[in-house]
Amino acid sequence: MNATQDASNEMQNGINKKLISYNEKQNELIFATRKRLFNLEKIQKRDVLFLLGMNFLVCTLCILVAVEFGGLTW
Repeated sequence: MNATQDASNEMQNGINKKLISYNEKQNELIFATRKRLFNLEKIQKRDVLFLLGMNFLVCTLCILVAVEFGGLTW
């Protein structure tokens, strides 16, 4: 009985070590993914602000061109 129980305990310990190792790898992947997503969010925010600024400038330029060359008066 003792030999069988020891073998079972050793097998369970091996399985536990493999699961712990697998979970550690999954945690590393999760944190790496979170870091990449955080960086992408920062880049997206910067790009959105840049495009909004460009949109404002283009619209302002169009209005100025319409006023100057289109004979638009207030």
